[in-house]
Amino acid sequence: MATTLLFVDADNQAPILASTLTRFLKTIGRDSAKAIVAGNGVGDRVKNWESALKEALPAVEIFCHVTPPRKQSADVRLMFELAAFYHGKPDPSVLLVIFSRDDLLVAATECLAQRGHNAMIVVGAAPNGTPLLTDVPVVVLTTPQQALSSPATAPATPPAAPTVTSPVAKADDQIVSAAIKKVREQLKPNQQGGYAASAVGQVLAQMGHDKATRARIVKQIPKLKEVGSGPEKRLIF
Repeated sequence: MATTLLFVDADNQAPILASTLTRFLKTIGRDSAKAIVAGNGVGDRVKNWESALKEALPAVEIFCHVTPPRKQSADVRLMFELAAFYHGKPDPSVLLVIFSRDDLLVAATECLAQRGHNAMIVVGAAPNGTPLLTDVPVVVLTTPQQALSSPATAPATPPAAPTVTSPVAKADDQIVSAAIKKVREQLKPNQQGGYAASAVGQVLAQMGHDKATRARIVKQIPKLKEVGSGPEKRLIF
């Protein structure tokens, strides 16, 4: 029997995508699934993913892992789970679906594919997200809001020649404002004041911003104060 194993990076992808994800799996005949969800627990993202998956696919078996509040801790936990497949014999009836755009997990997916496993990456669409550069299959899902608000497309016209632009040195003010709003919606200030820098980075990653854009956004937060270093670093604004 065909089996699908979902590896969900709850710190990187939003649970609103669960319904679109499960519809995709049904479309390709892969709705018999198990899910491994990992996240550092900030904003109850693991719990939200668990609820969203159960609602969208009631028969799914879910294994949740809340990791320490450190950078890339969710990625590491998922890689522990993927290691068994890397060292095991490929099974053509098993599809490994990695739901993250983080570099560590993209690289892990590539390694699994090189070992002969059926492995693919799924990510949510993001207007400011950079395309993933990889040779494994990538599926980009729209959120329900994106699908509803997308205007009707006009008849196709010949595409214009692509233009090459240099990376912008400054993020748009509207992007910065939207990021601040999202952080304050999803995170609670800690007892010492401000937000954990790693948690802020995870929220921005969920919004589809790459590493360079996240750094520019943080630098442009009005009246930003940075306290501490490493895993103890806090952003006060």
